[in-house]
Amino acid sequence: MRMSKTISGFSKLTKEEKIDWLAKSYFNNQPEITQTIKQYWNVDEKLQQLHDDFIENTISNFYMPYGVAPNFVINGRSYVIPMVVEESSVVAAASKVAKYWSTRGGFKTEVISTTKIGQVHFMYAGDKKELETYFNQQKTELRAATAPITKNMEKRGGGILDIQLVDKTDKLANYYQLHVTFETKDSMGANFINSCLEAIAKAFRKDDIEIVMSILSNYVPECLVRAEVSCKVSELGSKNPEKFSQKFEQAVKIAEIEPYRAVTHNKGIMNGIDAVVLATGNDFRAIEAGAHAYASKDGQYKSLTHCEVKDGIFRFWIEIPLALGTVGGLTALHPMAKLSLDMMQKPSARTLMQIIAAAGLAQNFAALRALTTKGIQHGHMKMHLMNILNQHKATNEEKEAVVAYFDDRTASHSAVVEKLNELRKPKVQWVDFLNEEEVRSTLANLKTDAKPLFGKMNGQQMVEHVSAVTQIANGNWNVDIYVSDEKSARRKPFLNSDSELQVGFKAPFLSEDPTPLKFNSMEEAVDDLIEQVQYFETVFNENPNRKVVHPFFGELDYEYWKKFQVKHFTHHFKQFGLV
Repeated sequence: MRMSKTISGFSKLTKEEKIDWLAKSYFNNQPEITQTIKQYWNVDEKLQQLHDDFIENTISNFYMPYGVAPNFVINGRSYVIPMVVEESSVVAAASKVAKYWSTRGGFKTEVISTTKIGQVHFMYAGDKKELETYFNQQKTELRAATAPITKNMEKRGGGILDIQLVDKTDKLANYYQLHVTFETKDSMGANFINSCLEAIAKAFRKDDIEIVMSILSNYVPECLVRAEVSCKVSELGSKNPEKFSQKFEQAVKIAEIEPYRAVTHNKGIMNGIDAVVLATGNDFRAIEAGAHAYASKDGQYKSLTHCEVKDGIFRFWIEIPLALGTVGGLTALHPMAKLSLDMMQKPSARTLMQIIAAAGLAQNFAALRALTTKGIQHGHMKMHLMNILNQHKATNEEKEAVVAYFDDRTASHSAVVEKLNELRKPKVQWVDFLNEEEVRSTLANLKTDAKPLFGKMNGQQMVEHVSAVTQIANGNWNVDIYVSDEKSARRKPFLNSDSELQVGFKAPFLSEDPTPLKFNSMEEAVDDLIEQVQYFETVFNENPNRKVVHPFFGELDYEYWKKFQVKHFTHHFKQFGLV
C-alpha cells in the first residue's frame, strides 16, 4: 500500500515521530537517512532543546563553518571578527585584507544615524483636511497609547522619535500611512517597533479609517554607517601602485553605473557582512533586503562602495544601512552568538554596525584587488581546492600532492579531478638512478639523435641535462634563484608523493631551447652522468647534514634530493620511452 505524503497534526508529533514519518514517506525508510539526521544532534540534551525551540518542526541542526578573521584595526582598536559562512575564501580574504590595512592606518568608521522606521498602512476615502485635523488631535493620544511599551526603552535613551501622516493616494487610491521613526539603542527592535505600531493603529482606528496592516520596515536609510580605508597611492604596495589604484577605481565606478556588475559587486560585500551578522545571531535577511534597497535608492541599482584617487591619495569607502542588535532575540539565546559578541569585546549596537561595515568593505577590497590583478578565480579556486579534494575523498598524501601541483597553476574543478585521477593510476615504474648497472642498461640503446615523445631535446641532450641538474646537488653548478620558505613549504610535499613530474614541467632557470651538446658521443655523456651520480653520493656521505638549494623546491637535504632525482630521471627516461 502506498503511504500518503500528506499529513495532519505533524507539529504535534515528537521529534522521533517526525523523523520516522519523513524517512518512510520520502526516503523509502533508508536507515542512513535517520542516522544522518541524528548525527547532527548535540550530545548536550539541554543545548539541543534550546536549538529545537528556536523554530518549528525541528528535526536536527544544520552546521555552518564558524571562522575568525584576526587583525582588524577599527578606529585604532584591534578586533578578531567571527564569521559564519559556507563559501571558501571569504574568511581568508577578510583576514588578509585586515592585516594589509592594519599597517596603513586601519579602518575609520562612523555611525551617521540610527533611526529605524515602522508604518501603519491604512485606507481613508474621506476629506484629506479632516484626516489631517484628526491626526493632529490624536497625535498625543497615539504616543500615550504606546507608553507602557516604550517605558523601558525610553530609560535606555530610545523610543518613538516622531509620527507623521503620509499621503500616498497618488500611488494607490485612498492609501495613507502613519510613518513612525524609532530609536531602539542596542536592540534590533523588531518586536518593540511592531508592538508600538499595533498600539498606535488601535488608538488611531475609527469608522472611516480601515487599517490594512502595521509593520516595521527593513528599509532603514536613516540607520546608516560609514567605513573607510585610505593611504598614499605609493603605499598600496603592488608592483605598480599607480596602475593598480587606477584599475581599482575604474572597477568601482563600473559597479556604480552598471547594474549587472553592481549586483555581483554588492554580493561580495554581503559575503563579509552576512557572515558576521549570522555569527552574532542578527537577521541577515533583513540586512540583505535593506542594503539592496539602499543600493537602488536613486532609481538604479548601484555599488554600495565608492573609490577616489586624488592628489596621490587612495580612498575606498562604504555607506550602508545596518539595523542590528546586541541585546534580545537570538543574540541573547544562542551560545555562539553570545560568544561572538564577547569575542568582539561586547560591542554596543553602534559599534557592531561599524565592525560589520568594516568587514563588508574588507571583503569588497579583496575581491576587487583579485579581479584587477590575478583574476578572481586564481585565489578563489585555490581556496575551493580543499572542498573538491574532500568531495572526492582524497587521502592526505593525495591532498599534499595536488596542493603542491597547483602551487603555480590556476585550479579548476575539472583540472583538480583530472590530477587526482592521474595520481590514482597504477604506480609508476620509478628509475633507481643510484643503480649504475640499471641506468647503463636502460641507456644502452639510446641514440644521440633519438626523437623524444614530448619536449625538444634529443637523446644525448637529455642525458647531459640530467647530469647537469645532478651537478646542482653536487655543488658544481650554482643556479642563482631564490625560493622563499613559503613556496618551499608548499612545494616540497610533492616530493613525498607518488606523483610524477608533469609533461611540460620546466624549471625557471632553464632556457626554452636545449643547450648545445657538451660531449662528442653518447658514451661519453653516459659516463659523465654516472660519474656525477657517484659524486652525488660521495659529497652527501662526507657531510650528512649537507643541504643544497633546488631552483624550484628550495633547500633540500640528501633524502629530498634523492626523491627529486628519482622523479627527474623517471620523467626524462619516459620522454624517450625507456621506462
